[in-house]
Amino acid sequence: MGTEPQRARWPAHLPVGALRVVRWSAHYEETLTFYRDTIGLAVLETFHDSYGLDGTILGLPGGQVHLEIVRATQAPYPGRGLDQLVFYLPDAAARERVEERLAAAGARPVSQIDYWQANGGVTYQDPDGREVVFASWIYIPPGS
Repeated sequence: MGTEPQRARWPAHLPVGALRVVRWSAHYEETLTFYRDTIGLAVLETFHDSYGLDGTILGLPGGQVHLEIVRATQAPYPGRGLDQLVFYLPDAAARERVEERLAAAGARPVSQIDYWQANGGVTYQDPDGREVVFASWIYIPPGS
């Protein structure tokens, strides 16, 4: 008999106020267009030559989750493979609206792992080859 899962909380020693995922991009303009214009994430901030870096912070206004795209000035980042960013949407209708928006921009789904195929997900690639998944359900940890 196992133990019951406990509700996930930030540890006391790690009082996180926000979480940001940073992706370095060898195709900065195209990647920014994909997330900003095609997917529709709001631009929260853009920076130029900040400690030698250019980038854009995307997310939901007032939200504590951000996606930062930084221009890679060195060799291209090897972004291909199972590097996934997952957007959990409330239902299949919401996922279908995102699919329509992506199709209108010329984006097409790519082959995906069996898990997403079996569980209402659809996978695309951003211009750097990283996978972006749109799931038709919202993940809720066990016991929440």
